[in-house]
Amino acid sequence: MLTVQYAKNPVWNSENGQEIFLVIKFEEFAEELPFTATSFDSMPYGVELYHRAKAGEFGPIDPYIPLGNQPQPTVEGAQTL
Repeated sequence: MLTVQYAKNPVWNSENGQEIFLVIKFEEFAEELPFTATSFDSMPYGVELYHRAKAGEFGPIDPYIPLGNQPQPTVEGAQTL
């Protein structure tokens, strides 16, 4: 079982509200990791994280943005060719 130190930046990761993307810091790993929590995850901690995120424990959940409609990253000071 993994131990969650913290979770942050929740974002809905599906149109149907069944997936929430989070940035997770597990005690067992040195780095923060991306994680998609679902209500149907095969691991109990995935289901728990989904319900905790949905309850607002990690802050408000940002809306789902379909792929292709997401803002594109920009580089400040970049010149257009």
